[in-house]
Amino acid sequence: MTDADDGGHQNATRGNNAGSGSALDIARRIQRMALLVRRGAVQHPPSDTRTRPVRGDVPARPGHGWTNDAPRRQLGWWVLAQGRALDPENFASREAAREELLDAVRRAGALVTENVWVWDETARAQLVLATLPTRERAQRVAERLRAKGLRVVVRREMP
Repeated sequence: MTDADDGGHQNATRGNNAGSGSALDIARRIQRMALLVRRGAVQHPPSDTRTRPVRGDVPARPGHGWTNDAPRRQLGWWVLAQGRALDPENFASREAAREELLDAVRRAGALVTENVWVWDETARAQLVLATLPTRERAQRVAERLRAKGLRVVVRREMP
């Protein structure tokens, strides 16, 4: 099992024609796309994916005037929901702590389209709720989530 999964969401079209496009399925897809765009995870390439170097730029390789290198996104700030302490060596304990945290996040009404779990020295279940470009925005979101009863911290995004 990986540390990123679909958050327990079931495909609304399972058992039906995969292209049926039920309202629930469409709504989930729209929510997922909106979240990805807000996180900056979606980059819109130009119609021709190759880009010309700007005047004065050096081509990527000598003798080549084209490059496919996409600009790298700056690291943002994570808003993390924190659960109870867990024993990282005990799978059952870890899964129980994760499930408790997921339940708390759902009760608070937070939309998480992908479960990204963070492991660090805190030995707690930690779930990324949002990735934001500035610490100030992350702090504002964290305050709103704390008001809903979640234990939330802001940390620098890991690459």
